[in-house]
Amino acid sequence: MPKSRQDHKSLLKNLIEHFTSCGLEIQYANYDGYDKPFVINRHAPDVIAFDRNAQLGYIGEAKMCSELTDERTKEQFEDFSKKLMRSGKSERAKLPFFIAVPHECTSKIPQTLKNIGLDERDNIKIIGF
Repeated sequence: MPKSRQDHKSLLKNLIEHFTSCGLEIQYANYDGYDKPFVINRHAPDVIAFDRNAQLGYIGEAKMCSELTDERTKEQFEDFSKKLMRSGKSERAKLPFFIAVPHECTSKIPQTLKNIGLDERDNIKIIGF
């Protein structure tokens, strides 16, 4: 397998490492050693992290290129990008929503978001691994 090719598990590991390197606490992750994330509207995300200083939650979802056009992906992107903090000093703020994808499909994400009407959301961040 070429080095640039990722699988979902390695994408998820990279996303967890990214959040940790930003000083976030991983509260839940769909990964060995963590409690499973809870459902947000219709689906559970891959990672839920927390910034203690800002009192702000973060949502992370890892997607393979082939998953970007799935109906489930569309629902997840809609649900996770709309989530607001319920309490704390960041109450009513939209949670930062990170989408981790393999490098080879980072250029497809803007069109994917545009197709589902989420291209104007400033809380969506794309990370290529």
